[in-house]
Amino acid sequence: MRTTTLLGAALASALSGALALSMQAPSYSTSDLPAAQTQDARAQGAVAQGEGRTRAIEAASDYVREHRTAFRAGARDSFTRVATTPGSRGSHYVAYTRTYRGLPVYGGDFVLAVDGSGKVTGSTSGQERRISLASVRPTVTRAQARATARRQVTRAARVTKPRLTVYAEGTPRLAWVTKVTGRKAGSPSIQTVWTDARTGKVLLAWDLVRHGSGTGYYNGAVTIGTSGSGSSYSMTDGGHPGLKCGGQNGAVYTGTDNVWGNGSGTNLETACVDVLYAAGKETDMLSAWLGRNGIKGDGTNYPARVGLNDVNAFYNGSYLSFGHSQDNARQLTAIDIVAHENGHGVFQTTPGGSTGGNETGGLNEAAGDIFGALTEAYAANPNDPADFLVGEEADLVGQGPIRNMYNPSAVGDPNCYSSSIPNTEVHAAAGPLNHWFYLLSQGSNASPASPTCNGSTVTGVGIQTAGKIFYNGLLLKTSSWTHGKARVATLTATKNLYGSTDCTTFAKVKAAWDAVSVPAQSGEPTCGGSTPPGGGTCSEVTATGTVASRASSYKPSTSGFTAAAGVINACLTGPSGTDFDLFLQKRSSSGTWSDVAASESSSSSESIAYTAGAGTYRVEVYAYSGSGSYTLRYDVP
Repeated sequence: MRTTTLLGAALASALSGALALSMQAPSYSTSDLPAAQTQDARAQGAVAQGEGRTRAIEAASDYVREHRTAFRAGARDSFTRVATTPGSRGSHYVAYTRTYRGLPVYGGDFVLAVDGSGKVTGSTSGQERRISLASVRPTVTRAQARATARRQVTRAARVTKPRLTVYAEGTPRLAWVTKVTGRKAGSPSIQTVWTDARTGKVLLAWDLVRHGSGTGYYNGAVTIGTSGSGSSYSMTDGGHPGLKCGGQNGAVYTGTDNVWGNGSGTNLETACVDVLYAAGKETDMLSAWLGRNGIKGDGTNYPARVGLNDVNAFYNGSYLSFGHSQDNARQLTAIDIVAHENGHGVFQTTPGGSTGGNETGGLNEAAGDIFGALTEAYAANPNDPADFLVGEEADLVGQGPIRNMYNPSAVGDPNCYSSSIPNTEVHAAAGPLNHWFYLLSQGSNASPASPTCNGSTVTGVGIQTAGKIFYNGLLLKTSSWTHGKARVATLTATKNLYGSTDCTTFAKVKAAWDAVSVPAQSGEPTCGGSTPPGGGTCSEVTATGTVASRASSYKPSTSGFTAAAGVINACLTGPSGTDFDLFLQKRSSSGTWSDVAASESSSSSESIAYTAGAGTYRVEVYAYSGSGSYTLRYDVP
């Protein structure tokens, strides 16, 4: 690996012919510890991480086996563990996919959060209804599905063979899934199309190519990673595997002196210096602040191409591509734009991927903006100070920043979530999540101040903590993510990271969601002891019982109780030193029971507040560890 310094244009002129200055050490240089000590520490860390991963997998396997109904599982459903991702503070997130009668299920994925002690602290699931198809034989042919998919782009270059699946968003149905590569409205497009296998209707057409726009061409004197020796070098960063930069043909730029660019906004080699610097800082930030290994999470990163003949930049699942400002004076390669496009890669390679409609697309765009803000803060480059504006230095079309995170409405985007968001263009639909992140990070009374949608005052937790919570929420992401699911995921992640005894941070996360009008979700986690949220008293019914370790007890009985619509509050007190969990289950019309709310802290005291529809419910007390007598109090609406 080599490093090099880009000199400012004025300095370059003054030093003409004297650019062979001493190399600067890279910002990601190794520890000051002796090599043997460093290797020992790494080896010990690897062993500890391996043990934590094994413990998380075992805990998740046990949980899935004991709580299949929580994931709307039927007799013909099968689950496959596909990823175990380390989070912050020793936590892990275990992701599963689903098949039904051997067919992959889109929307059937789920993720379990496991804390550092090896306890499952929560889960997220995308599937809302149990699958029960009368037949898995399609009436729409594969050729018809392929033709339908082809029509989703203006010009198709390649169309894959449609595969039969189960589409489980809303009411489960049989569907064909097809991938189409081509162009749409003049831009690259890679569409994944789900077609109803009985009606031929397009259920979802999702474009992998995520477009964005950005700023800047000059970060000052910076150090980047390159490769080579002697008189042969390339813009391939050996310290960040996979990160390299070149022209639109994919060929990496090379040189003889390991000094790159001239500081000009129109010079493409200069643009690649910006890219390698920003992407390297983002990768370092992910490692140092969030514990993620590379953009993809497997130690690797995406290559980049500059010189796109478009006022645009995009991520297409394989590489990043950067164009220029409308006046053609600058390449779109400053920190927040490069990090934004890489942020799509993080979104894509965390559980659930990027699939979904406009609401998921808006969350994806906001994720890119959030990673841009985090990278700016981590880089702390005085030439591009950290802020919560997107593309502010590009002045892309003469109108300043393209998005504003502390007040999205300043550029015409919504500050608050509403029922119109699922039908809002994806870049505008980024507004509510961007606003949530600013409020969580800085608070409503920070500088600049940020208006809240409910008139509340929100206190921030700092950008690094906010980033950790958001990223760990991404590790609980499922397909077709929504703002409601993001709220549950980040609250679950917060509880996983900080436990349920210190609820200060948890309350701030919740307050930030309330402040952007994303309402409380049924079954979302709570934090604290025996008093449920929402003013419940847990005083109407008192029941006692005894439960053995790894066993369950049901109240008032296994057959449950009938409740009208309203809030069901439940409070559990178990023996000191044990870990008892509390679940609320609802019986379906077919007689099966499913978890609708849970409280799973590492203590013996748990509480639930669940907004219930009319139906039959029962309360489950589960002894995760330890055994003994308990007291359960609950209210029946």
